[in-house]
Amino acid sequence: MPHNIRIDLKTVYLLIKNKAMFKIKYFLPLLLAFTFISCEEEEKAEEPVEVNQTSIIPSSTAGRPNNYLGCVTISSRITTIEVWDHGQVDGDIVSIYANGITLIDQIELEGPGNPISRDYDFGYNGFNYVTLFAHNLGDIPPNTCTVSINGSEFILEANLDANGAIDVIVGGYGVDCSDSSGDGGSGGGSGGGSGSGSGDPSPGKIKFWTSEDFGCGNISVTVTGGGSSTINGFFSGGPGDCDNTGGGGNFSNLAPGNYAFSAFCTDRSWDGTVNVSDGGCTLFQLL
Repeated sequence: MPHNIRIDLKTVYLLIKNKAMFKIKYFLPLLLAFTFISCEEEEKAEEPVEVNQTSIIPSSTAGRPNNYLGCVTISSRITTIEVWDHGQVDGDIVSIYANGITLIDQIELEGPGNPISRDYDFGYNGFNYVTLFAHNLGDIPPNTCTVSINGSEFILEANLDANGAIDVIVGGYGVDCSDSSGDGGSGGGSGGGSGSGSGDPSPGKIKFWTSEDFGCGNISVTVTGGGSSTINGFFSGGPGDCDNTGGGGNFSNLAPGNYAFSAFCTDRSWDGTVNVSDGGCTLFQLL
């Protein structure tokens, strides 16, 4: 009887031992895999995000020059971007690029009740950008759309010769729209001086201009807080600088910052925002 008890105890011991080894055998790989994933995620979380101190809008996108149309500030790189036809829905077909990445590819825009929505993680803090490429002009030229980034709305416009581009700044890193002058674009914001160097901001200038006669008469331009001016001529090669008062559309003695504007002639209208840099000249082409 004692002999049989010893055998049974030994059997029980081996069973418990084997069961424990079975658990360890299959638990260890899972533990190691979880540890590796956790370390990898921790490394990613600690990886610093580059802060762009100046505009990164390229001079052209998809073979067309980029016209600088203003600046908007958002609070987070993780965003939801919504796009719809601005004003009357007229068959505009567009592509939208964020930092060169295609968000919308040749899609016809509908109204604000049915926006196109995309989730996007801007790659940088500070300066990023969004570009509109027009595949047609719709029934009412130019091609225009409203873009909302986490609820911050702005208007882009483009034609078959040039794109519309805007600086998108992820705020909180010592960079804001006062640093934006659209140096990368070809149509607006040629940039100017850096101020008097005394630490006080210097007034800037805006020159609104067109590259052709639209056949709708003089264009009346109003800048909120800056007055009004009339465009009565055009420049096929651009006006050069803000001191060129030919053709009208000139605004001066503007404090640095963002300004809303509107413009119209007999059968066309424009509106949006334009940025004035410290002591700078912003050339803004109406398309």
